[in-house]
Amino acid sequence: MYNLLSGDPAALRLASVALRLLRPGLPGKARAARLMLGSLLQSEDVTLSDRTGCEYLVPSLREPVAFHLLVDGAYEPETLQLLLSRIGPGSTFVDVGANIGALAIPAAQKIGPSGRVVAIEASPRVFPYLAHNVAINGTSNIHLRNCAASDSESPALPFYEAPAGHFGMGSLGPQFHAEPAPVPAQTLDRILAEENIAEVTVLKVDVEGSESAVFRGAAGLLNSPHPPMVIFEFCDWAEARLHNEKTGDAQRLLREYGYQLWPLEHFGRRDSRPLERELVEGSAMLVAEKPSNPGY
Repeated sequence: MYNLLSGDPAALRLASVALRLLRPGLPGKARAARLMLGSLLQSEDVTLSDRTGCEYLVPSLREPVAFHLLVDGAYEPETLQLLLSRIGPGSTFVDVGANIGALAIPAAQKIGPSGRVVAIEASPRVFPYLAHNVAINGTSNIHLRNCAASDSESPALPFYEAPAGHFGMGSLGPQFHAEPAPVPAQTLDRILAEENIAEVTVLKVDVEGSESAVFRGAAGLLNSPHPPMVIFEFCDWAEARLHNEKTGDAQRLLREYGYQLWPLEHFGRRDSRPLERELVEGSAMLVAEKPSNPGY
């Protein structure tokens, strides 16, 4: 494909407008976008806006969050749509693995000054972008935590960063031949106690395979009288690389807590039934809710 773009910021804006006219997830769209954008994807520290009008400084257009913000106007639009449908003024949203804030910031704008967002990001490289984006959007109801949410307290948990093209995919599991950097770890129950939060509307967890550790450290929240809806990522290879974990452990733990699980694309459909067994292969965004919760 001949690349008509010249390489200046105006070209990026023009490409973004054109590409957003096409439905997210349209077969071939991502490949066509990469061909169309060409060398523009090498751009670094670019400011993008999403479909809701929020702005984000992104480190590299090559990495997935920035790429989809550019071409779709949202990262994981189905997740964002579900999240925004379940929160309102005064709600509390907890985002574990907040990355650059692509979910936390739109959520904060919807819940308003009477609501609260806790955005937790472990990566020392990613966190400054998250903090910057919170500031430029004026979202003062977001409380930031630069730590790993886990099942125990630690002043220095080994954390493995990802390269620029996979920015945001840092993990507690060894990867990319990276040397580990120490990051502090706290349980989610402890974090919420320090933030004086007793009830959470929606909990989102995307931590590259460490979801079960987050859930073990959130037993108080997840077994509370008003448990949150949980949106979380399952990825078989990400879970398999972690020591002392088995693929599907996060799902098993939520079931033990009394949750039922659905693939995100099936959640809320009248004819949809919860999963009968844990997923152990592939990847999916999952939704967990207890039968007693409103909206079940």
